[in-house]
Amino acid sequence: MARVGRRRGQPTTDALLTIPGAAAVVVYSYLQVLSTAACTGGTCARQGPGEFLFGLIMYGTPVIAVVAVALSFVTARRANGIVVPVIAWALLVIAAVILATTFQT
Repeated sequence: MARVGRRRGQPTTDALLTIPGAAAVVVYSYLQVLSTAACTGGTCARQGPGEFLFGLIMYGTPVIAVVAVALSFVTARRANGIVVPVIAWALLVIAAVILATTFQT
């Protein structure tokens, strides 16, 4: 039985909203890279999170969104169904914070 005041579709909706969230992180990462296009030599030598972490953010954020949606269809009706979208959003926010702090423009 569902709790009073809680909709069953809320965790699924929250998980579906991770898709535009992941797209925003990917677009933000592209914009951060494009902002370093005019840099020469030592002025931007240490910009960005590094190749491995940048690749993980670029290719991992869409995977996080898809996995969150898939898992949410299974866990949405459970009492702790909101945990999957919350974890997905936390990972997306962490990725955005890493990009924001490592690209100093």
